[in-house]
Amino acid sequence: MNAEKRANTAILQANSEKEKAEKKKSEYNSLIASEKKIIDRKAKELNDQFRIKWQWVMFILITYSGLATLFTGFKSERVHLDCISAFKAVISMLMMIINGIESISGQITGAIDIPEPIAVIFVAIVTFGIIGLIMFFCGKFIVNVYQKYCYDEISLLVALVSVVVLIWFAELMPLNIVLMFILSHIGYIGIRWYIKGYKENH
Repeated sequence: MNAEKRANTAILQANSEKEKAEKKKSEYNSLIASEKKIIDRKAKELNDQFRIKWQWVMFILITYSGLATLFTGFKSERVHLDCISAFKAVISMLMMIINGIESISGQITGAIDIPEPIAVIFVAIVTFGIIGLIMFFCGKFIVNVYQKYCYDEISLLVALVSVVVLIWFAELMPLNIVLMFILSHIGYIGIRWYIKGYKENH
């Protein structure tokens, strides 16, 4: 009888010790969890403070470099000439399209007995409609690729650096700086697209 009583007492003590150990373990886990939350919150606060300071530094640097670049470009004769050349190239392409519309409408008027203004309007609508559709789908494709692969701060930095380099070293550039900017950015988008696709495939 005494042995059974001692066994029951030992079992009760063991259960009590087990409950105390589980309680201590629970308190320890709770303490660790609360400390982890505090550490995470402090780390987030420090990260936010650093990010805000970094953004201000970048904003000041970009503003200064942008103003200096604009001032340099305003004073550069090569920049003026290249911008005017790019504008003239666009106007020349537009005039070629208009001349083509007039030529085609003249042929239609000669082949079919319809007034020339109606033929011009019809050909112009068809031509600019086709050009508009091509530009829309090409632009949509480029925008989708840009958003998927290049929509980040790196792309903005690359664009700004490209403008700065082209303006500051415009006299050394072999091509029109507007054309070189477009070609360099197309190349950059292609490289980012290739790298992203390579990473996804491997």
